[in-house]
Amino acid sequence: MKAHDASRRHARLPSAESNPEPLNWPHLILLLALPAYALLTWHWGWSHELTLAAGTLLALAWLMLCERLRPGRADWQASAADMRRDASSLGLAALVDTLFSLAANLAALAWREHSMLGAAQTGISLWLQQGWQVLPLPIALVLVIAVGEFLPYWLHRWAHERPALWRWHALHHWPTAVNTSNSVLVHPFNLLWNKLGRWLPWLLLQVPADLMLWAALFVQAQELAAHANVAGSLRGLRVWLGGADLHRWHHSVLLNEAGNYGTVVPWWDWVFGSGFHPNRQGPAHVGWAAGSWRPERLHLRELICGPLPGKSGRGSVSAEPNSDPHTATNRSRKRGGDSPAPRAERHRC
Repeated sequence: MKAHDASRRHARLPSAESNPEPLNWPHLILLLALPAYALLTWHWGWSHELTLAAGTLLALAWLMLCERLRPGRADWQASAADMRRDASSLGLAALVDTLFSLAANLAALAWREHSMLGAAQTGISLWLQQGWQVLPLPIALVLVIAVGEFLPYWLHRWAHERPALWRWHALHHWPTAVNTSNSVLVHPFNLLWNKLGRWLPWLLLQVPADLMLWAALFVQAQELAAHANVAGSLRGLRVWLGGADLHRWHHSVLLNEAGNYGTVVPWWDWVFGSGFHPNRQGPAHVGWAAGSWRPERLHLRELICGPLPGKSGRGSVSAEPNSDPHTATNRSRKRGGDSPAPRAERHRC
C-alpha cells in the first residue's frame, strides 16, 4: 500500500474543536445568498444559461473582493498578470460551456423525440419525474448534488493517479498559490469531462431543469469558494460543505497531503478514504509535486497543448517540487536551457 494512502486513512474528519480559525463569512454569505439570487432571476425570467453566467461573475467579484479585505495568505494574492492569464482561461471555458450546453440541449431533444426504448423508457421517465416531484426540495437537492459529484470525484482522483489524464489536469495545479482567480484555470478537456460526469447522470435520471439549475449554482459557488484565499473556515459545517481550508491541502506539493478530491463537497472523500485535514494550518507549498511529468515550458499555450502529440506536447520528469513559474523561467534562461527550473506533476502511479 502506498504511504500517502496509509497516512490519509488515519486522517480525522475535520471538527470545529480542532480548528481555531475564525469563521469564513464570505463563503457562508455566498451560500446564503444563492436562494435569493435563484428566486430573483426566476422572477425576472432569466434563462438558465444567463443565471449561471451572471452568478459565476458575481461570485468571482465577491470572493476576489473579500480576498483583498481578508486574505488567508498575503503571498497568495493574485497579480495583474495572473488575472490576465486566468481571464483568458475563463473566456475559453465560457466558449466550451456554451458549446456543451448547445450539444446537451440537442441531445436531450433527440433523446425525447427519437427514443429507441419505446414504452419502457416512457414508463421509467414518468416514474423518475414523479419521484422527483414527491421528494422534499432539500432532500432532492442533496441527492442531485451527491449523484452529480460521484463521477467528477473519481475523474479528479484518476487524473492524479494516471499519467494520461494528469497531462490534461496539470494546468489547474500550475500556480504556486491558491486563490479565486486561478480557480478557473482549467484545461478545456478537463472542464468537459467534469461537465459530462455531472450532467449525464442528471439527464439520465430525469432531474427537473429547475433542480439542475439550483444544483449547478451551488456547484459553481462551491468550486470558486474552495479556492478563495480568504481567512477562516466553515468549522463544523466543512464536514458537509468542505471549503478552502480543506481544498488547499489538495494543492500541496507533498503527495501524502494532497487528498480531498471532492472540490464541491467532501462527501465522497469521506466515503472512499481520501479526505485529509490535519490539525494545523494549510500546506507550506502548493503547485506541482516532485517526481513526475511537467511541460517543457511554463506558458499557458504550452500547458494547453501539452497533452497533445508533437513538439508542444513534450515534457519531462523532475526530481524537485514546484517553484514560481516566472522565477523558474528566468533561471532556465540563465542556464541556457529551454525548460525552466524543475517543477513536477502530481499523478500517483
